[in-house]
Amino acid sequence: MANQAHTAGSRPEYQHFVPQFMLRNFAHKYSGPQRTKKGKKNKKDAPYRGDQVVNNVNLKADPVAIEETKVARIFGQYDMYQDTAKPTAQQREIEKMLGNLENHVSIIFRKIVKAFESGDPSVWVTREERNSIRKFLFILKYRGSTFHQRFHHDSSDEYNFNDKERLHKYMEDKKLKRPVDVWFHGLKTIMNLKMDTENWQQQLIKDMYQDDAMWFLMHSEMMYMAICTPSNPEDEFILTSNSYNVFEGPNTFVQDPVSGKSTETGWTSFHEFAPLSPKLMIILRSNLLPVPEEDSNPEIREWREEQRNKVVSDWYGAEQQSSLADLPIRKARNSYSQIVNGRVQMHPGEDGSPLKSHKFCFSFFPVSTEHVNKINYILFDNTYHSTNIVFKTQGSFLKTLEWYMTIPATAGKTVVGDSAEARRKVLMDLAALMKSLGSTLEPVWTDVEAQFTSQFAQMQALQRSLQTGMLDWMLTAKKEMQENPQLSRGPKFAYISLGGTNETFFEDVQNAQLMLKRRIKIDVHSNGQPEEIRDEIRRDLIDEYLRYPSPRVLFFIHRVRLMVLGNNDERYFRRALEEQRNEPEDIIAQALHDKMEKEKINRLMYKAAMNDIERAKHPFPENDLWAQPTMSLEGALQLQLIGKVVFGLPGCLKDCGIQEIETLALFHGQMILNQGINRVRGLPHSFLDDEEKIELLTRIRVKPMFRDALADSVEASLLQELEDVMFETTYPTPPMKPPI
Repeated sequence: MANQAHTAGSRPEYQHFVPQFMLRNFAHKYSGPQRTKKGKKNKKDAPYRGDQVVNNVNLKADPVAIEETKVARIFGQYDMYQDTAKPTAQQREIEKMLGNLENHVSIIFRKIVKAFESGDPSVWVTREERNSIRKFLFILKYRGSTFHQRFHHDSSDEYNFNDKERLHKYMEDKKLKRPVDVWFHGLKTIMNLKMDTENWQQQLIKDMYQDDAMWFLMHSEMMYMAICTPSNPEDEFILTSNSYNVFEGPNTFVQDPVSGKSTETGWTSFHEFAPLSPKLMIILRSNLLPVPEEDSNPEIREWREEQRNKVVSDWYGAEQQSSLADLPIRKARNSYSQIVNGRVQMHPGEDGSPLKSHKFCFSFFPVSTEHVNKINYILFDNTYHSTNIVFKTQGSFLKTLEWYMTIPATAGKTVVGDSAEARRKVLMDLAALMKSLGSTLEPVWTDVEAQFTSQFAQMQALQRSLQTGMLDWMLTAKKEMQENPQLSRGPKFAYISLGGTNETFFEDVQNAQLMLKRRIKIDVHSNGQPEEIRDEIRRDLIDEYLRYPSPRVLFFIHRVRLMVLGNNDERYFRRALEEQRNEPEDIIAQALHDKMEKEKINRLMYKAAMNDIERAKHPFPENDLWAQPTMSLEGALQLQLIGKVVFGLPGCLKDCGIQEIETLALFHGQMILNQGINRVRGLPHSFLDDEEKIELLTRIRVKPMFRDALADSVEASLLQELEDVMFETTYPTPPMKPPI
């Protein structure tokens, strides 16, 4: 759907993804040659004298040139938000809603600009005004050309982003036919969102595609807003067509030595940008970075350091820093708290609850020429995704362009990845433009792809060697399994049993790492949300993971185990590296790989592993687990553990996924119910409710039948181990004979 057709009988409409009220802050009146009516047909977008125009570096021109372009004809597309699936009268509903939002927010932005132009050091806004700005800033990101390109397809088969499977499921659940319907629905949901209700975050996640809903929550709740202005009157900020989609922070690429293809595998946003005018830049700063007045509280400082370690240090190294860490900004002050001795204190009568009457004071933070150049550098460095660069004055533009093009390329200005050709072209174009404007300086950048090409043959040989080694490893393992099936135990044999091969090994290892990283990010970015929302997000993510190929899920489970238990116990981490431990998930994989559907065995492996990890984190003797809890701290821990590992994590035995065991559990559960739960004596824990008692009784009755039920389909040498995994680890069962 690259060029969405407009409805017959309606004229195409140019629709902006950067509003005209913002573009006018960069504009001037056109004073060039007078346009004549004779040339109107061929130059309909050419300006008349007096028209509002912007200085525009047209990156699509050959050669790249500076043009004066009408505000009405830049940063937009024809019929960009037109929904052709709707009746004619409703097809431009999104554009009308965006127009209403712009009208509302433009008043707030004009208030900010006027305060700045009047020389005020700061501006006060209400909570409702602040919420409107936060919504609008995300809409600027979400409505732009980047998301337009992502979603504008007639069929979900044409959608090729890494959330394809999740998007397909969402479309099926919501009965949406096209990816663009997801985008339109998301835009409407955010524009209609009321951020002053108690459960607005939970409602947003229910109403909107969850990946994008979480993005909005991260954008609005995990980053704070500040306003910068150049301290040097000769400095100015630039505006690119993708400014609102640009972030500052680390990202990683994985390169296939055989194909040379590089893929971005992760990123962390420290700062995001919203140019408001040449003299005003709205900055969003991540809560991962220090906040002195909050970090004077040791608990908050410890929390922030923990979150940063999870998202940044553990993935990019402890030395990873933001290039704008020293940007002199801070959180807005407000009407309900004050800073006393470097710490935040609530005013009398305030308890931290958000009220409509609250106001926020945003200072205009003066920033140095270096900081202005650093921010422009980040915008310049992402113009390979862009079509235009807008600026106010040519002298200021040339100075900041020279700074970008000539500073050593310690970060950025790197030709790498699948976008290498586009990156190289825009750097060469900007270098030529700099020369055409009179610069005598020499540009510098790093061409990683060129360096890679010179080493390509060596890396291909290395890859072939690795593949040969993996093939030998797999063949040896398979031979061992054939010759000594009873001795072939451990993770590598579990992986092979599930269908893993030397061809899939590297991909599964890499994807398991990415799965773990995404799971951690979900926790960090949802921090502060109600726990029921966080639990729902976690469940949805794990449900998605359990639909993945079983060998990949096994590696993910192993990574979770190493992360949790390795962090808690260094000896465990060393032991796991030195030994090929046969974990519960490995036993399930080897015993049941040909008996269960993919999603069922994945779920059983996951339940077994999570229960095993939980028990390892909180060691509790088996017999003590079933003893009556005492009125003590240890007794409270025992109650919590029972609730989690006995019932919470595993669920019911009748849903274990093993057909023979499910049948037995259903039968005996019904028999227990028919005979009457009140007749039972001797069960541990008098505090259990009837459903929990029935579940324990069902496990007690099914356990003695387990091996006989599976004797014909599971290798005899694995049956005892599998029984232990099922009734000691996954579905903990009291050590007693059936009481009825």
